Amino acid sequence: MRAARLSLSAAVALAMAGCDAPPPNSNPDARAAEAQAQKGLAAFFAGGGQSPRRGKPPLARVGLAGGDVVVSGPDGYCIDPATKRAGSEHGFAVIASCHILNGGRSGAHVPPMLLTVTVGPRGDTDDLPTPKSLAQAANARLLDSKVARDRVAVHLDSGGDVMFDGSDTRYWRGAFVQGDRLVGLALYAPRGSSLAGAGGAGMLDRVKDRIARDSASGQRATATAKRRTPTGGLLGRLFNN
Repeated sequence: MRAARLSLSAAVALAMAGCDAPPPNSNPDARAAEAQAQKGLAAFFAGGGQSPRRGKPPLARVGLAGGDVVVSGPDGYCIDPATKRAGSEHGFAVIASCHILNGGRSGAHVPPMLLTVTVGPRGDTDDLPTPKSLAQAANARLLDSKVARDRVAVHLDSGGDVMFDGSDTRYWRGAFVQGDRLVGLALYAPRGSSLAGAGGAGMLDRVKDRIARDSASGQRATATAKRRTPTGGLLGRLFNN
């Protein structure tokens, strides 16, 4: 198997990750594709095909941006401790299968994926990017978009295959407001996974809703005037950490 395409540090720089488990009677090709995807993600987190990291168990949750935004994965997904970047005004983390992150020693089998979370500048719903601007920033064609009052998500046709061996060219990006923080999401999945297709929108919603639930309901007030970020800089800070 080829080594993972990007180092973990390169992935962090790029960002601001599953074939669905086949049913018992699925065909051998589907099972082989899932196994290859699992290996590709395991190699990615192990640092290019070596044994998975030991001594750093996956995290259930992390507080980013001084604790303003609390991130945890859906059931079966954890946070890779090596990817955590936390400052008083920013943050970054990667969510993936707990089973993959701990080298297969424990954790349920869930559709593998790699999902990045970036806490960016302060802002409100007026600062959310449009689907068109997200696609243009990624230099990709817009396949689909989901827009609500406090969130936006886009399905892009290219760029997802740079993340790990066997990843789909299609991937999802999203942005939402948590308290007075702008948060960016990017979801990468193996070729043919439903998460690389229409199912990715639902996963972004699950992660967004979990962050909203876990983050402090009454986030600390700040006497500092809200810092506004020009649109061009905003996308850079959300997706090119």
